[in-house]
Amino acid sequence: MSQTMQKKVVPMFHVPDVRQTVDWYRAIGFDVTVTYADNCGGLSYAMVSFGAGEVMFSLGGRLSSHHRREVDLYAYTEDVDNLYDQIKGRVEIVEGPHNMFYGMREIIVRDLNGFWITFGQQIPAEVLTPWPAVDAEFLQPYTGRYESDNGSGVLINVHEGRLIAFPDDAPGVFLMPTGEHTFTPIMTEQARVVFEPGAGLMAALMFEQAGGVMRFVRVPTSRA
Repeated sequence: MSQTMQKKVVPMFHVPDVRQTVDWYRAIGFDVTVTYADNCGGLSYAMVSFGAGEVMFSLGGRLSSHHRREVDLYAYTEDVDNLYDQIKGRVEIVEGPHNMFYGMREIIVRDLNGFWITFGQQIPAEVLTPWPAVDAEFLQPYTGRYESDNGSGVLINVHEGRLIAFPDDAPGVFLMPTGEHTFTPIMTEQARVVFEPGAGLMAALMFEQAGGVMRFVRVPTSRA
């Protein structure tokens, strides 16, 4: 496609009440740039902006009781913690300030229509992973896929000399070494991962959190 045909992409959400949606987004720091009235004293369409990003809202949507809807918004900001302090008493918080493996510090909120908005701030590597990297060969015995009795699984990989875990139902998290075969996941809620040595490779891992324990057993490479 010719570069001259490309300009930008702006998402459009269909919502039950455009005016209420606009008011909600204005209250958390978005600017309202365009509105069109309907014939009943409300709004049929609006556009809001956050920095250089824009979002359109139009009538015709429905509310949802699902934990997460089909699409999210991701908004880049310069100070996630300050933003969190400003809005935490006025919005539904899905997840408070936390660091992600891809170098972002984030918070997640849910808007009045059930859509998630993630606000992210880039953080330096020394803040995300303050422990030293090691030779990837040393970490290879830990890598692979592990599964629990109920079918849930986790994939363990190496990234820049550190272990990173990718659960089936959650984002990836770095594993910080705290002892022999023992690691602390870098996540909001405190937890511990303990690997069980096998013949050359780790045979299993135990995930411990809030008094509960889940055991995951290594599966053959062909299934990983």
